[in-house]
Parts: sequence; structure tokens; C-alpha cells
Amino acid sequence: MPLPAGLRSGLDRRVRFGDVSYDFHVRHGRTAWNDLRTRLDALDADRFVVVTDAGLPDSLVAATKVALGAVAPTQVVKAQADETEKTLGVLDQLAERALESGITRRSVVVALGGGVIGNIAGLLAALLFRGVRLVHLPTTLLGMSDSVLSLKQAVNSRCGKNHLGTFHTPALVWNNLDFLESLPADETRSALCEMIKNVLGIVPERYDEVAGMLRTDACYSPEDITRFIDLCVDAKTSVMRDDHTEKHEALVLEYGHTTGHAAELLTGGRLRHGFAIGIGMLAAARMSRELGLLDRSDEQAHRRLLELNGAPVQLPEGIDADSVLEVIRLDNKRGYVPGRTGAVDFILLEELGRVHRPDGKLITQVDEDTVRLGIESVLSDRYVLARV
Repeated sequence: MPLPAGLRSGLDRRVRFGDVSYDFHVRHGRTAWNDLRTRLDALDADRFVVVTDAGLPDSLVAATKVALGAVAPTQVVKAQADETEKTLGVLDQLAERALESGITRRSVVVALGGGVIGNIAGLLAALLFRGVRLVHLPTTLLGMSDSVLSLKQAVNSRCGKNHLGTFHTPALVWNNLDFLESLPADETRSALCEMIKNVLGIVPERYDEVAGMLRTDACYSPEDITRFIDLCVDAKTSVMRDDHTEKHEALVLEYGHTTGHAAELLTGGRLRHGFAIGIGMLAAARMSRELGLLDRSDEQAHRRLLELNGAPVQLPEGIDADSVLEVIRLDNKRGYVPGRTGAVDFILLEELGRVHRPDGKLITQVDEDTVRLGIESVLSDRYVLARV
């Protein structure tokens, strides 16, 4: 399918969730930095505080500081882009450095990094002076196509993932596809697992299109990546339009995340987020089939897209069903419906694009024996984390 003319040089969209909205841009090439400076100048900020991934290339951080510094004084603070560092303690340290730099209510917090940095910087912006402006400059495809399309900002507790957070709307999201050029192929594969989730759960009419575009070598043109991002914007805005806090229709975005988040925590974040979610979807699909909700062909449709993407379809060695069950009992979706002893809350599909809705709710309470079957279906001693 040819790329629409409007996507060949970039993408400009106004993302709307309920009564909040923000500008979302995709750029690449020589003119991208000038475009960013123009958009930042319109914010009339007195200072930029850039929260960045300590692992980013110095040249990228320096180029960003130059671009922002041409608009207003700019301070760079670094954090480790690691799930184990996504804590209130790290947030407190960053807040102290931001305050020492002279940040005010007119200032802007800029997130330069992937999803972890976006979450940390987003929560920092939400808490400073009870809310300052936030700009996302994502440096990963997962950030561009998924995390910045949510208003959720959170860090982890000692008990689980994303337990401590709030909602905060960015003033601007600016994506530069040139940032992706030095990333390993698995970063792309991981991000596209979240796109696959959107296809399976929200826009199954795009299934054949996506199946025809996915490549196991993860080699895509800027136009391909722009199309993927545009699809994710379409899917997420369709379910978040009237649910920006993601508590009702947008809960479908949590598909695969219950088991996936547990796998992330159990591997200390070494299993990439998208890979964890992809495997989590396979576990959920098996639970759905065991419950008579999803047929075998739809379950196989999950695996087909993940394999076309070159993503793993089994959990890393060393993870067992008991460990996963222990973590998911503390999943952050608890409480949407009254709890039931011996059951775990899941988002399940009854066909592609249709969430199972017992009593009109998107939460299905699955007995632990069925949960165990789902988890065991994705256990393996063959997949290892050190994958190239």
C-alpha cells in the first residue's frame, strides 16, 4: 500500500483525549532541529530542564542542549533508563537538581529518552509547583508510538510497576526519527509489539496491512516508521477520546500488560517492555481460549504477527509460573471490580478487536489455575536475554 502523501515528509497531528489536547509531530532530516526551535520558542519558557537518559550518546544530548539553549537557558540532568531506577528516591534527587537550577512555574521539563525517562520526567513535571509544562522528545520508537500517547506518568513502588503516579498532559510531543538510527534492532522489534497489541485489540482491520509490512530484520524506512506511529495514534485516540484516564474503554491498552509487567519486574527490566507485553498477550490469548472466549485461529493470529516482527514468543529461562503469579497478584489493575479470592484481573479478548466484558466491565476475573495454564504456555528454557 503506498504511503499517503501527507506522511512522506513527516506527521502533524493534534492529539485529543477528552477536554485535553496537544500537538504531536514527527520529523526527520536536515530541517528537523529548526522546526523544534520554532515550536519551543512559541512556549515562551524562561528555562528548560532536560531529564535525559544517561546512556544516550553525548552528541545527541549536546545537540539537544544547543537547540534548546538557543531559545532559553537549559539545564541537563541525567537518570538511568532502568526500571530499577524508576523510583521516588530518584525523582526526589532530580527535583532537587531542577530546583537548584532555578526552575520556575514558567519553565518546561523536557523528557529526552525512552519510556522510562518519559515517565520519570512526566511525573517530575506534574509534581513541581503542582504542575509545570512538559515536552517529550522521545528517542525510542516505543516512546514515539506508545508511551507519549498516554497521559499517565508514574514510577514504581517496591511492590510493583507504576504504582505511584498521576496524569499530566504534555505541551508538545516532537519526534525526530533520526534519533532511531543508532538503536539496536531489538528496540524496534520491542516497540512494534505494542503496535501489534493495538492491531489485535483495537484495529484488527489493519491486520493484513501490518502483517505485510513487518520484517524480522527490523529494517524500515522513515516512511514505514511514520505509518506505524500514525496507526498507533489512530488506535490510542479512538479508545482514549472519552477516557483520557484509561479507566474504561481505554483499559484495552492494558492487554498483555498483566503478565508482561510481571516478566519485566522479574528480569529487572532486562526483558524489553514490548517483548514482555507480546509474551503477555500470548499468555492472555491462551487463557481466553481455555475459557472458551477466543478460538484457535485468533490465538494463532497473535503469534503470527509477533513472529513476523522477529519478537520472542516465550519467557526467558529462569522464570517460573509461581514467580509470575506472585507478582501479578499485586498488579495495578486491582480494584476496578471487587476482588475475588483465587482469581486475577485480566483484560481478555473474545475475538480480535473485541474485549470480553463480563457485566459490562472490561475486567475478567480469571481463576489462578487458568492463569497458570496461560503462563506455562509461554515458559521456556530456550530463549535467553542476551539476544542480538
